[in-house]
Amino acid sequence: MTPRLRPERPSGHPGPRRAAAGLVGALAAVVLAGCTIFPSPGQEPTDQDGNPLPAADAEGYRPAPLYLVALNGAFPPDTTGREVACQDLLVRAQTVPVDSEDRVGTSIGFLLDDEQYSHGDPALTNSLDPSEDGLAYSSSRVEGDTVVLELTGDVVTRNQCESFRIRAQLNRTAAAAAGVPEAEVLVDGVRIEEILGLTEMELGQEITTPPADTTGTEDSESADPEDPLEEIGDPGQLNGGG
Repeated sequence: MTPRLRPERPSGHPGPRRAAAGLVGALAAVVLAGCTIFPSPGQEPTDQDGNPLPAADAEGYRPAPLYLVALNGAFPPDTTGREVACQDLLVRAQTVPVDSEDRVGTSIGFLLDDEQYSHGDPALTNSLDPSEDGLAYSSSRVEGDTVVLELTGDVVTRNQCESFRIRAQLNRTAAAAAGVPEAEVLVDGVRIEEILGLTEMELGQEITTPPADTTGTEDSESADPEDPLEEIGDPGQLNGGG
C-alpha cells in the first residue's frame, strides 16, 4: 500500500473549506492543555506528557483530547507542545465535553471528519484534513501500555513533513484518549510507518512559545478581556443533537 499524494497549492496549505459539522462557526481557537502536572498522592492522573486526563462531570461528559500542529514560523503565542519533524510543534487541544463510550473513536473521528485545515490565527492545523474522504476509524484496543488504532482507507499526504504530522497527530491523540503512554497506528492492518515510509516516532523537546506582545494595551486593562480560548465543537452536535 502506498499513500495517496495530493498536489501542493501555491500557498502550501489546503484552500478554505466549510467547517465540519460539530464545530462552532469558523473555530477561532481551541482549548490548549499545556500545563505540566507532577504526580503526587491523590492527584489526578496524567498522560505521558504530563497533561491531566479528562475528568468526568456529574453527567459523565468529558472533553475529548486531540493533537493539532502549529507550523514552523507561525506558532500561536504562549503555547506548549512537543517538537515534531520540520520544526513544527505538536500541541494538545480538546473538544467541548462529550458523552462517549469510545473515547479513542471520538477523538480520532474528530480529526478525520474535520473539514477545516486551520483553526485560529496564528493557526493550529489538522494534517488529517486532506484524508477526510478516504480514511476512516475502524476500532481500537488496549494491549498493556499501548493502544492499537485500526483505520481503513487511504492516507493522503503531500510531502514528508506532512507525513510526520499525520502520524504524530494520530499516535498521540489515540494514546491520550485511551489513557496509555504508547500507540500503534494501523491502516488496513499495515503500520502507518510502512505506508508513509517513516522511521519510528521520536518527538523532540517540549517548548513553550513566547507570550503575545501586549505593548499598547495598558489603556484597555480596565475592560473585560476577551478570552482567546474557545472550545471546539457544539455539545449537542458532538453528541448527535440537532
